[in-house]
Amino acid sequence: MVRFSHSVALGGVDSLQRFGWDKMSEAFVFRMNENVPVHVSWTFAVPAVLPFLGEWSTRPGTALTHTVILAAILFLSVLLHELAHVWAARRRGIGTERIDLYLLGGIAWFKPGKTSLYGWAWIAFAGPLANIILALVFVAAYHLVARPLPVETDGFFNSPPPRSDTILEWALWLGALVNTALAILNLLPAFPLDGGAIAKRLLTPRFGAGNAARIVGFCGVVLSTLRFVVMLAAAIAGTMVWIPPPFKPNWRAFRGPSRKKALSQFPAADPASEVEWRGKGGWPVKK
Repeated sequence: MVRFSHSVALGGVDSLQRFGWDKMSEAFVFRMNENVPVHVSWTFAVPAVLPFLGEWSTRPGTALTHTVILAAILFLSVLLHELAHVWAARRRGIGTERIDLYLLGGIAWFKPGKTSLYGWAWIAFAGPLANIILALVFVAAYHLVARPLPVETDGFFNSPPPRSDTILEWALWLGALVNTALAILNLLPAFPLDGGAIAKRLLTPRFGAGNAARIVGFCGVVLSTLRFVVMLAAAIAGTMVWIPPPFKPNWRAFRGPSRKKALSQFPAADPASEVEWRGKGGWPVKK
């Protein structure tokens, strides 16, 4: 899962250190241009390992190859997704505090800045757009190297796609699959996905920020309920997957703030901020 936020997070690594291990967040840290730190949690490796658990007992060499390729594709796809958010924000004069890659995907934390609702919507859309472009690149490369993408769905993760002859063809096919899935999932109108941020910003002028958040929250509750059916079907088929969106942040957005919170010292707080979370090792916790 890739999540968009415009909150500020403080890092625990020396600003002069180019790369190293951050004990506070249990993540490997390296710095991009303009000194933007990227925190890669150890939990980011979990989605690359889970799909091939069945192979490790029968074909450990193949499982290792598949795991490394999927990990590389996930890292490239999620990092470019977040960098697209950063690029779109920078075009509007908004700096980036840091980028986190963790169990559920990635998140870009931005420095305080102002832009229009449509500006925030564009910043949120830039990430999925990057995945759409990457998917098209992988499709074109697969078509040049092999043949058109197969339509069969057997063995998506446990073996190369039907009629594939080389590991390169499988990697290109997997790259197209991963980026297509990331683009589609992140455009779903639910928190804390990019689609939720886009929908909320576009709905706010007509319905107001609170009602817009509730509408997106309702969509998220429905989608979160339906995802359990897909996850159960995948588990029965022998593939362990986690599919967004989560239920809790969408239920909180749909329910709305309590009267006590509404009368607190932060009456104008963005309802979407209530569903933004991160934690030690990448595990989500309430902010």
